[in-house]
Amino acid sequence: MASSLSLPQTTISDILSRLPVKSLTRFKSVSKDWAYLTSTPAFVSDHLRRSSSDPSLIVRCYNTQSGFDSVILLITDPTENFACRHLAVPLDEPLPLFPKIVGSIGGLVCLDVSPCYASDFVLWNPGTKQFKHLPFPLIASTRSNPIWLVFVGFGFDSFNNDYKLVRIVSFKRNDGLPFVRAEVYSWKEGVWKELEDTVCFDSAIICGGQDGVVVVDGSLNWVAIGLQRYADRKVVISFDMRREVFKTIPLPALTRIGNVKVMSYMGLLAIAVYPLVFAANGNNMNRFEFSVLSDCEDGRKHWTNVVLAENFSKSLVPMGTWRDRELMIKQMGDRDNHPKLFLYDPIDERTKRLPIDCVDLYLQCYSHVESLVSVDGGN
Repeated sequence: MASSLSLPQTTISDILSRLPVKSLTRFKSVSKDWAYLTSTPAFVSDHLRRSSSDPSLIVRCYNTQSGFDSVILLITDPTENFACRHLAVPLDEPLPLFPKIVGSIGGLVCLDVSPCYASDFVLWNPGTKQFKHLPFPLIASTRSNPIWLVFVGFGFDSFNNDYKLVRIVSFKRNDGLPFVRAEVYSWKEGVWKELEDTVCFDSAIICGGQDGVVVVDGSLNWVAIGLQRYADRKVVISFDMRREVFKTIPLPALTRIGNVKVMSYMGLLAIAVYPLVFAANGNNMNRFEFSVLSDCEDGRKHWTNVVLAENFSKSLVPMGTWRDRELMIKQMGDRDNHPKLFLYDPIDERTKRLPIDCVDLYLQCYSHVESLVSVDGGN
């Protein structure tokens, strides 16, 4: 009887690429041929392409901004056969604070494990359980020139097949205005380098929390507020991961009076605008708007409204998108009701509540896929 190894290599590869990482890890000890096959860049890419169509949710829950009492959850199949399990971060030494998630893409999760200034990072593949401490960044705080603010983002440069970590560091000048330096870590090269192009930070400074960045079509994007004569405006600062340059994208006027979260939707840059401080019977903004930046017939890009909710009794806070299509929204609670986390699909207007029992805590939510991508990059 013919063995399975007599099958064409392409057939074996096609079958194996459909299996979960856990099974593939087991098979590596069964066959040296399979171990070699599943380690090749072509197979890793093919497996990632298949798994990307069925993403999970990775959620960090924490009680305080300091990161104490935290947990990381992996939620598989959120809309159908909901399953949730805790993920143990496999670090080889205790940390003063629980890791913060910088981003999740291609099966790799980037963690900030530093106590402050986002200065110590780990790459982690929860599927293969690999992890790697990255070299320390080049830009550091000194007594004579202390760091004021740091913002980070983690994404994939498909042109160069490289995962990149960007770190934007603000210092205060003597006149009180910020001075910005930026650097990027290359997974492929295994080194940091400082970026020269930071001119867009002369007129705007990034605002928002540690989850205020999104990857869209090869770029990292943050919301920023204008400086000096542009102080009443908000923009998006976008970093092109291929060309390694920054640019600004104007935002609509409504963003001046509400909170803004930058998001991704159907491969497009999107924003959610929601109340700064919610008071149902007050004069503040009592609406939730979700808009995408799309190409129009005149050849220019315009913000197009996709979702509008008005006059709601409880504040709606956007958390991100799942499958790049369904909005993750946290409905704030009150003294009688706990907050709720749900998914909303703007296309079919379907809502699905997620049965997570810790939504009264702070949350970070990201789409996550299983992969065999190594944390070691090209090294």
